[in-house]
Amino acid sequence: MVILPLHLSSLADEQKICRYTVLRIDKCSVTRKLRTSDGAMAAIIIAEADVLDTVAEKIGNPEKVLGSAAGSAIPAPSAPPAPPPAQQQPQQQQQPSFGGSSFMNRVEEAKPAVYGGGGSGAAPIVQPIKDLNPYHNRWTIRARVTQKSAVKTWNKPTSQGRLFSVNLLDESGEIRATAFTQQVDRLYSLFEVGKVYYISNAQVKMARQQFSNVNNQYELTFEDSTTVELCTDNGNVPQEQFNFVALSSLMKFEKGNMVDVLCVLQQVGEATEITPKSGDRKMTKRDLTVVDKSGYQVRTTLWGADATGFELAVPAVVAFKGVRVGDFGGRTLSLPSTGTMTANPDIPEAHMLRGWYDSAGRTMAFQTFDGSGGMGGSGAGGDLRHDAGEVKTMAQVRDENLGGSEEKSDFFTVKGTIAFIRSSSLAYPGCASGDCSKKVTENSSGKWWCEKCQREFAAPAYRYLFSVNVSDYTGQCWLQCFNETGEKLLGCSATEAIRLQGADEAAFAKLIADATFKEFRFRCRARSERFNDNVRVRTSVVGMNAIDYVAEAQRLSALIEAMQ
Repeated sequence: MVILPLHLSSLADEQKICRYTVLRIDKCSVTRKLRTSDGAMAAIIIAEADVLDTVAEKIGNPEKVLGSAAGSAIPAPSAPPAPPPAQQQPQQQQQPSFGGSSFMNRVEEAKPAVYGGGGSGAAPIVQPIKDLNPYHNRWTIRARVTQKSAVKTWNKPTSQGRLFSVNLLDESGEIRATAFTQQVDRLYSLFEVGKVYYISNAQVKMARQQFSNVNNQYELTFEDSTTVELCTDNGNVPQEQFNFVALSSLMKFEKGNMVDVLCVLQQVGEATEITPKSGDRKMTKRDLTVVDKSGYQVRTTLWGADATGFELAVPAVVAFKGVRVGDFGGRTLSLPSTGTMTANPDIPEAHMLRGWYDSAGRTMAFQTFDGSGGMGGSGAGGDLRHDAGEVKTMAQVRDENLGGSEEKSDFFTVKGTIAFIRSSSLAYPGCASGDCSKKVTENSSGKWWCEKCQREFAAPAYRYLFSVNVSDYTGQCWLQCFNETGEKLLGCSATEAIRLQGADEAAFAKLIADATFKEFRFRCRARSERFNDNVRVRTSVVGMNAIDYVAEAQRLSALIEAMQ
């Protein structure tokens, strides 16, 4: 059996490796597995190989040397191999032997020659991280620690213990490694971020991507036999690697995707405590506002110790690795426990970004994904600028079944006229605290109670939640508007609109009429929701702009030219 590593699997996907393909194997290892029914099986793990040719038929008359029907005489794993003779010919002069026992002896002898092993006082021969796989356990890597987590504990009905993890980097890639319980005391103090180590004898297994922020299908688990040795010769081991994306491109990523961003810290919010939906414990959070050269600003949330211990002053360049993309209000970012945050990194990209911000970014009006940030005028489409060439008609939204999946949301931009505003249910009574938007209920004493905050208020803070019917020349659809969109559309707070509705019906009717039959560009999120076994598409507005007719004319002109 031949096993290809991840970096060579594309050769098979592209049909460059197929039946009767001739390979030149430059580097490999051979391991032995035992099968109770078929006898022994050897696995050749290819590390480096080149495709030479693909022939029409097999070459020569290959013979099966392991697992034959007759059953080769292969020693059990516990049986020691025969001692080598005192005098041996060079390997290239040895004649091939197809007997099971001699073949497996050569397999065992070949292993150290492929990847090597460190002798006492000598640097071991190392294997690249990209070549690690579960089928080979005799390896040594030389890697830099780029991230080290705090020691965490877990308590379950069936088990309890502690763990910590490190991210390891070499010239070929990254991998995450985790130590559990007994290994925590032995290894935690050995690892220091930024230093390079020789590591061997850890278990390689499939990665649990929900706990990792590195791009590797495998991860390591430290065991009793794992050895860790500080490496002093670390000149060619790279520092932490990033794959930065622009803030303007976040719409291309699904909710929950991990990305790296390089940005300028523009605003720092206060640390606050919130109670999650599970309600079992309170969590500390802090919201940051970050910007970059793409002209966008995004809210980024820190949690726990990252939030309470944050002391960075604005403006500062920050490199985030492994931040999670959210879709609240269009697009947001959140730093999970597996992510990292590096202030003012000493990399060329960071120096260039700081130079741009000092010269031009300080006075720039940044765009947002939720339509609530500074627009600096409508510009070329405002916060929907990145979709300037992708405005869809109502017919396209219907024909493409956007929002038809319960698994993910679809985002799109439409341009249309508000034909009707459903004013009968314009807003709901919300919590009066600044960081909570939950609906409150009136009790018998005339006070308003928030179940989430466990607090009572004299009056609610109303928040918009209403639907509008938007139409274009191809059709119409209903869009759900939230508080930020409502304030922008009606020009007043929801509390003021509700007060006007009860005190002056004529003034309230004029407020609604003034907002009707106006044309806007809407950034929308559509998703199917199930309610009482019925599935319906709910389309919400995450950003809204007045039409910039100069930019719109340029967009239509470009579309016409593209069709000619």
